[in-house]
Amino acid sequence: MHFPYDRVHNDRIAPWVRAAGRVSVRDGSGRWGLGLAALAAVAIPFAVIAVLDPRIGLLRARPASEAGNSSPGQASPAQTSSAQAPAPPLSQGPMPGPPASPSRQPWIDEARPQAAERPCPVCAAEAGPVAIRGTLADQEIQVPDVTAERTAQRERLIGWTAHPDRVPGSAASLDLIGLVYTAPREAGAGYRPLAIDLSGAPGRAVVVLTEQPVSLGLATVPADRAGALGVESSAAFALAEGRPGLLAGFRALPYGAAEVAPVLDPLRFGPGTRRGFCEALRLWAVQFGLPAWRTRYTLIENPTRIALAGEALRTDGTTRGRVSGPRLARLCRA
Repeated sequence: MHFPYDRVHNDRIAPWVRAAGRVSVRDGSGRWGLGLAALAAVAIPFAVIAVLDPRIGLLRARPASEAGNSSPGQASPAQTSSAQAPAPPLSQGPMPGPPASPSRQPWIDEARPQAAERPCPVCAAEAGPVAIRGTLADQEIQVPDVTAERTAQRERLIGWTAHPDRVPGSAASLDLIGLVYTAPREAGAGYRPLAIDLSGAPGRAVVVLTEQPVSLGLATVPADRAGALGVESSAAFALAEGRPGLLAGFRALPYGAAEVAPVLDPLRFGPGTRRGFCEALRLWAVQFGLPAWRTRYTLIENPTRIALAGEALRTDGTTRGRVSGPRLARLCRA
């Protein structure tokens, strides 16, 4: 039996109850139904967290050892084997305990960086003895340390080198002169002396290619002419009378050059020699601002004096060959 008030009130709260779908018991006032709905709304998020949180592990996969022990009436193989194995004597030490279950291992936060493994302090020493320069398998030739001397020589030569802007256009043609020394130096003699006279050829410049230490002297008109001499050497060289602006530049292995041009010699001419020589020819032609056909090459044996007068070249050595500019251009294009 329902009173009109109850029927009206039930009609009012019925839509809320049906919409919530959570309350199965309610009284006439509806207070119990709303309280249970609020309690369910608060408890559901905590239940989801408890199920998904790996630290609680409600959904964590069970190890095979625990899964095998799920039946209370059956003993696991591990228990059977441990029951059959005889106990070791006390002299053999304490009995080993059962292996720790993977489920009981402490939880590790993967987001937290782990400590890096320390390198082995003796592994590098076990790799082999330290290689000492000069005692390698390629048998490097042992010489005294002349690093300080070479550094001082290089700095002095750079101080006698013209500014690069003064070199292009300072000569109308370029002579590359290769030096070949077959006579031994006198006992106690230093660098081989070579005097170069450009007084009769003010429009020509010279680049000396050498493989032995030489001391170069230069005479020019005017006396302070800049950038009239260049040097390409696989050995050390010096200037007999240096002055600022005398050199147009230099490349020498003892002074830090990565590579230098070989002396172009018919007795040892080959693809590698030609390639290295042509690369140097292009470099020096660009340095003086000249095309390759405005150059020429002369090979001289055992000279001590070289003089240029116009197109002529005089020397106290033996001229072993000469290649004109057009032929050099064709040679380096081949």
